[in-house]
Amino acid sequence: MEETRGGLTFVFTDIEGSTRLVRDLQSSYGLVLRIHRRILETCFTDQGGKEMGTEGDALFFVFPAPARAVAAAIAAQRWVELYDWPEGMRLRVRMGIHQGPVTVSGGEYVGLTVHEVSRLCSAAHGGQILCSGAVAESLGTTPGDAVLRDLGAYQLRGIPEARSVYQVSAPDLEDDFPPPREAVRDGGVRVTIWQREPLLVRRSARQPGDLDVCAVDGTPLGGGTRIEVRPASSGHAGAFRLIVLDGATVEEEYDGLTSGGATDAAAVVNAHSRLIRIQPGAEQGVPVASRQPGSRL
Repeated sequence: MEETRGGLTFVFTDIEGSTRLVRDLQSSYGLVLRIHRRILETCFTDQGGKEMGTEGDALFFVFPAPARAVAAAIAAQRWVELYDWPEGMRLRVRMGIHQGPVTVSGGEYVGLTVHEVSRLCSAAHGGQILCSGAVAESLGTTPGDAVLRDLGAYQLRGIPEARSVYQVSAPDLEDDFPPPREAVRDGGVRVTIWQREPLLVRRSARQPGDLDVCAVDGTPLGGGTRIEVRPASSGHAGAFRLIVLDGATVEEEYDGLTSGGATDAAAVVNAHSRLIRIQPGAEQGVPVASRQPGSRL
């Protein structure tokens, strides 16, 4: 296979919620897995992809050029979404695409590039295609009617340096996803606090995740400082992510805070934040940081 100047392009995929599917489908899961593999293998080989390995529900392919990898991923996601799956189920596949140099050892590709494409796949949600900045730079024009959405720079699990992450969007594919899984925006702080009680809705039509926030000196937020509350990248369904912005710049990020206990959020944020403090209740008379348009909790 001819290698491009920037290295080969790799695609890694896996099925979202495969353990649950095994439990729910039981003996039918084997058929679903085989159909899923046939769909992806057909779409990938049609674009010149070569299978490098499978493990459980995960597939690993290599392509000679990023445009072919992106086109193959789009075609596969469309086919998976439109397929008439048994028992009325909906199969969701995560996909990561990355380009870079590798070495060959024992007939296998090895190197950081391989680990990074695996981490990109882990960061994706079912039905989502994520690609790296290296792919975006090498791609030039996107194939067909696809576009790349710049999601920002994130620290992927196990990789200390932040990486630019892009979402591949195209007609007939789902486009609205929570923030990347198992990743923290560059400049953020990874925090994991599990919820210990059900969601609580406080009085006066306040929403779960609303917090009483003020500046570090106790005054109302100002000077362009604001917060956004979004779903956590992983963890309990009620966990949320708190993003502190100065204008349009993300200054701090706290991931996995429990929306069932503001005391927990306050303990972490107040110990780390340079810009805000969380107060325990509305009776403090400080502003309420509401969810921003487009956020989902």
